[in-house]
Amino acid sequence: MQTTLTFPDTRHTFADFFCGCGGLSLGFIQAGLKCISAMDIAPDAIATYWHNLCYNTWSHLWVHPQNTKALKMLKKHTDAHTSNVLFPHGVPDNWLQVQDPMPCLNLFCYSIMDLEPEDWMDICGVRPGDIRIFAGGPPCQGFSTANSSRSVYDERNQLPLRYLYYAKVCKPDYVLIENVPGLVSLGKKKDDKHGPFVDWIAQAFDDAGYDMSWNIHDCSEYGVPQKRKRVLFIGAKKGLSIPSLLEPQYGDGPNQIPYQTVLEAIGELPYLKNGDNFDKDPHPWGYNHKDGYVICPKCLKYNKEERKHCVHCGQHLANPITGGILQFPGIGTLINCKKEIDNEELYKIQIPKELWP
Repeated sequence: MQTTLTFPDTRHTFADFFCGCGGLSLGFIQAGLKCISAMDIAPDAIATYWHNLCYNTWSHLWVHPQNTKALKMLKKHTDAHTSNVLFPHGVPDNWLQVQDPMPCLNLFCYSIMDLEPEDWMDICGVRPGDIRIFAGGPPCQGFSTANSSRSVYDERNQLPLRYLYYAKVCKPDYVLIENVPGLVSLGKKKDDKHGPFVDWIAQAFDDAGYDMSWNIHDCSEYGVPQKRKRVLFIGAKKGLSIPSLLEPQYGDGPNQIPYQTVLEAIGELPYLKNGDNFDKDPHPWGYNHKDGYVICPKCLKYNKEERKHCVHCGQHLANPITGGILQFPGIGTLINCKKEIDNEELYKIQIPKELWP
């Protein structure tokens, strides 16, 4: 009798290379994709990733056996509890198919130069073509214009090509590279449109079997409260269409959403002092009315006065909150406070542990 092995449905999976502390992974996870693997060489970044985007006793942490510093530092994290803020209900057996955010399965404290793609696939238990998307932000220090001694010969600048070699061997459907715009200008000669790295990366994509397009994007045009430009290279297996980004919605144009400010993005967060852990020791806090802003009655976040709808939840702002907000964790919320809120005084108030949220 012949049996047929049924492999899991991996259409919504990705792997993150040069993952850092997990910013790119977080976006993919929140979009519903499942992280099979994340990799970075920096132990501090890996420790942060483990805490925020992994699940204790389920996720696997792999450390290069010769990296004694990383082994010593990360040893305690293999048994340490993860925050599980994004994954409060654990990981079900059908985690690849559920809509909820799921943690990273395999976290590697490795250099991509020290692990061959075939060995990486063997550890992850995948075959060529199983993982749908490769995402990676190779180190930018060698390309950045902030580096006064940047050079075409910086060894770190070869890492995008190593990453594309991984793609050639592992055959994901789509490959993303994110980096600073300095990658485009490094080594540029007087009459050239761009420097040599664009051509080298384009050639590596083609050799690996991918069509590719690239462009420089300003993150503020997509709702990020910062003027932050990044170059994106997006590749698709030959025969597949190259995904395109949504048109920017934020800007100064007549049909665009006004740029988001830092106050709108994080103005409602709890008042903290250096070293605080709000989960372990919550305290009352609040935020006052600010000139030029209103507060959404639904999500209680700041919005510019000129907005008709909340930039966060879409609530119509015809009747916004114009006073302050006072938060008592585990007790309740006071809305439209007219008296000025003093967080230094609120910080001194202790909330009984039985009332902690």
